[in-house]
Amino acid sequence: MRARLDDSDLGIIKELQRDGRRGVAEMADALGIHRNTVSAKLKRLTGRRIINPSIYVHPPSLGFGAAAVIGVRVAPGEIDHVVRLIGAMPNVHNVFVCLGRYDVVLWGLFQDQDELHTFITKELGGTSGIIGAETMITLGMKKLSFTFLESPPLPCEESGRPADAAPAAPAAAGSPRLDDQDYAIIRELQRDARKSAAAIARSIGGNKNAVSAKLRGLLEDGTVKAFVAPNAVALGYRLMVAVGISVLPGQIEAASESLSRLESTQTLIICTGRYNIMSWGLFRDMEEVYDLLKTELGKIPGIRDAEAMVIVQVTKNSFAYLAPA
Repeated sequence: MRARLDDSDLGIIKELQRDGRRGVAEMADALGIHRNTVSAKLKRLTGRRIINPSIYVHPPSLGFGAAAVIGVRVAPGEIDHVVRLIGAMPNVHNVFVCLGRYDVVLWGLFQDQDELHTFITKELGGTSGIIGAETMITLGMKKLSFTFLESPPLPCEESGRPADAAPAAPAAAGSPRLDDQDYAIIRELQRDARKSAAAIARSIGGNKNAVSAKLRGLLEDGTVKAFVAPNAVALGYRLMVAVGISVLPGQIEAASESLSRLESTQTLIICTGRYNIMSWGLFRDMEEVYDLLKTELGKIPGIRDAEAMVIVQVTKNSFAYLAPA
C-alpha cells in the first residue's frame, strides 16, 4: 500500500538519497524545518520501513573476486522450498521469484572462480527441486541506484560515473587494503548505517578520533557508500522487472551507458552467458513496462533481443557482504 507522505517526508527522503548519513541538523537547515520535526519524521520513516538506511561496500575491497547472476528453473510446487534453501546460503545476497524464463533469479558473491564453481556444482547441484540453472558471471556493475524520487543530479566522481552508480568490479588486487579496524567499522555500519563514529568507537573499543578518520576515509574513497533504500511500494511503484538483453558485438559498452541513463533502471550489470546485460527496474504499472519494451529499448542502437521477467517476490535483499565476526 502506498504510504501517505507529506512534502517534508519526501524532502527528507530526497536529502538521504544524496547522502544516507546526512545529519538531522543538515537536513533541517536544507528543508527549513525544525530539527525535532526532522528527527521525529526520520524515526517514523525508519520505524514503518518506508526507508531502510544501508551501506554498499565495493565487493573487491572485501576480497570478492567473482560475482554471478544465476537463473534457476524449479520443479512445480517446489519454489517455496528452493527459495528457503537458497536464501540461507551465505554467498547469496539477492533472491527473486520471477515469471518468465526462470522461476528464481539469485545474485551472489564469491572469493574466486573456484568458489563459484563449488557453489554451482555442490550447493545448487545438491538442492532438491532445482531442475536447471544458467550462470551469468558479472563483468561489471554499471549502475546501482536507489534514487526513486526526482532530485537534482548527484555530483560525479572523477571517472565521470554518477555518484549513485556502483563501481565496476575490477580485480581485487586494485582495491584498498582494509585492516581489522576497517572490517569492524563496516560490520557496525551493516547493523546501523547511520551509527555515529563515536558510537562505533564505543562498540569496537577504538579511539573516537581514529575511528572517525577511518570512517571518513572509507566513505571518501568510495569503498563504502551510505544510502537509503526507500520502500518502492510506499512510493507508488507496484512492479519490479528484470530484463535480460543481448547486444551486437562491439556495442555492449554504448548500450549499457544508454540503458543506465533510463530513469526506470535501478541496477544494471554487464555479464557473460545467455545475456550481455541484465537490468532491474521499478515501474508504477504495466503500461510503463510496455513502454520500456516497445519504445525505450528500441531507441538504443545495438540491442538485438530482450527478455522481461516480472519479479513477483523479493525473498532476500542483503547488502551485508561481510559476515559477522
